[in-house]
Amino acid sequence: MLTPIDEAAATASGATPQADKQISAKSTTNLAVVYTVPAGRKFVGWVSNEGSASGSSYTSWLSSGGTDVRHYSYFSAEPSSYKYFPAPEITLLAGTSVKQGGGSYNTNVWGVESDA
Repeated sequence: MLTPIDEAAATASGATPQADKQISAKSTTNLAVVYTVPAGRKFVGWVSNEGSASGSSYTSWLSSGGTDVRHYSYFSAEPSSYKYFPAPEITLLAGTSVKQGGGSYNTNVWGVESDA
């Protein structure tokens, strides 16, 4: 029987493939870590802050290697203003965190976590 290449490589390296996992998380707590990608995994999906539609001070933060980067976006936003943008699909690698960027608006994380 034939074995897919990625499964053969994972077996040869001693790693056991894990099932994909749906991620859905949110927080309104200032600077709280909402989600961190576990070792050996990656995340593909969306990160947004509901307040991004209200003004530029409401963001999410993407954090990796000790550096935080502001991420302005809002799910399904109409790009009619310079203040907010539709949330792009992003890929986060192991160790990357999403933080709530301030204010009382939710930072949302929605996507799929899978083997890297």
